[in-house]
Amino acid sequence: MNNLIRTGLLATALSACLTACNDEWDEHYGKTADAPYGTASLYEVLSEQPELSDFCRVLQKAKVFSNYRQTDVTYATLLGTDQFFTVWAPVNGTFNCDSLLALCDTSEGDSLVELHFVKNHVARYSHSIDGTEQQVYMLNGKTLPQDASTFNGIDVHQSNIAARNGLVHIIDRTSPYYHNIYEALVGQSRYQHIGQFLRSYQIDKLDEASSLAKEIVDGKTVYIDSVFYSSNILLSRNMYGVINSEDSTYWMLVPEKELWDSLYAEAYTYFNYAGVAKPDSLRNLYAHYALMQDLVYNPNVQYYPERMMHSTPWTNSVSSISELEEIYEHHCYFDAYGEGGIFNPATWCGQQQCSNGYIYNLDRWPFEKEHLYFYPLKYDVETQNMTYDEGVKNKKLTVDIVTVNDSRVHDAYISVTPATQTDPYYVECEVPEVLSGTYDVYVVFLPRSVNSALPFTDETTAGKRNRRPAKFYAEITYRGTDGESYTVNSRTRYKIDETDPAYYVKGGSSDSFLFDCNLNPNTSSCAFVNDPFEVDSVKLCTFTFPTCSYGLDEATTRLKIKNAISNRETNKYWGVWFIDRVILMPHQED
Repeated sequence: MNNLIRTGLLATALSACLTACNDEWDEHYGKTADAPYGTASLYEVLSEQPELSDFCRVLQKAKVFSNYRQTDVTYATLLGTDQFFTVWAPVNGTFNCDSLLALCDTSEGDSLVELHFVKNHVARYSHSIDGTEQQVYMLNGKTLPQDASTFNGIDVHQSNIAARNGLVHIIDRTSPYYHNIYEALVGQSRYQHIGQFLRSYQIDKLDEASSLAKEIVDGKTVYIDSVFYSSNILLSRNMYGVINSEDSTYWMLVPEKELWDSLYAEAYTYFNYAGVAKPDSLRNLYAHYALMQDLVYNPNVQYYPERMMHSTPWTNSVSSISELEEIYEHHCYFDAYGEGGIFNPATWCGQQQCSNGYIYNLDRWPFEKEHLYFYPLKYDVETQNMTYDEGVKNKKLTVDIVTVNDSRVHDAYISVTPATQTDPYYVECEVPEVLSGTYDVYVVFLPRSVNSALPFTDETTAGKRNRRPAKFYAEITYRGTDGESYTVNSRTRYKIDETDPAYYVKGGSSDSFLFDCNLNPNTSSCAFVNDPFEVDSVKLCTFTFPTCSYGLDEATTRLKIKNAISNRETNKYWGVWFIDRVILMPHQED
């Protein structure tokens, strides 16, 4: 979301009643009145009301900020110029005047008084109370409602007091300031563990076309009124929502800092990058993204993919911003308002109303990492930059992509038919988006019956062959912590050395095999076989990847399936493969 932030009301150099620039200001903003002019200035009108003396004391001390810097100009001075404003002034005793004055002693505190108090009671131009409902755009960017007798829900004590440069309405108490969600995250200490991350991606640039220029000094333009163009790549509809927009409505779940710290420490381990530019920045970005992608919800826009079926009524379900934009099989929560649901009040430890929605505080985590970011990875082999090799020159290996209407098949599969059953042919495919975690690695072989043209009886040689399983080895290539590629296979013994960049180090005869071979395990002739009559998810190994490839343009992990039929085994195995998918499932300890 791009947001225009008006940061200056006066140039920093103005310190003496603004006499030199009034003409430019008046021309820029115009004299727009919908009530008769008075003869006194706004500040003079305010100071003549005894019940507004505390409000005037704050105006006398609170300074105008320009370009995020404090000027020497007070709001009492500003309201005495010819610029047109409307002021909703709260009566004495309805706010802590001494506390506001004390805040004004520091630049940081003064800026808060300006944004949360003064600008929350002042708007540009003249806004009379005439019996109609209005939405008034205040100096701090908030839009507040006004009707015949109230302003922002507060009773109006006296209305339409005319000044020569605007109107004064006296209200029974202060107008409450509500942060928008983004302001709360970056401005309130209890949310700094998330707010600092979001704020680090904000870029503020001067919008020269919308700013009011006065003159050029030493080759640089001096502006009377500076408009800054603020952008943040994270505040978009396909990231964390436009939570800095006053025109949107969001609900956001925010864990307490102690809970967040433990969650972040765990997520951080899954995003260990190597061999890329700025690995620490990537790790920080994606560890935050992993945890935050299901924290933001738009209650006004909910989309439920038809392919996702559940017995719970849709009206009791919600999808996060991530689901609404990307349509994943994750990020949708059923029975969200029921017991244990993410929007059941018993799940929160507090809530905060914001100008564009609500923040719900969490002291316990309602999500599972396997549902949030440590997903099962399921890839159709034919779509994953597949390569293959027959291994022997002048012998043709036939690899076809077969699309079939069969409930056992996910879209399509690859059919691999060798010229000779004993050749060392292979098929290899990329496996992207792998996290630096532990997965159970599977390859899904389909039964030969997916090809209805094949014979399966014992009466013919071809029928006998089709009833035999395949026999194969497996090999995984991955990136170590030094950025180099390493390869492990199912015929070698390995041991784990967490201090070694490769993590898996070739071992001796006393070490175990890394791969879970289902044929002759723990011997040098170990291999895998599949069930030719069933959809067979053959588990290859439990593998810990030392580095992450999430978000990278190029996959750093490859899986190879290689023929293992020897010359003496052609009557036991058959080298035709029907391979559907590669699956990496997050490993669960027993």
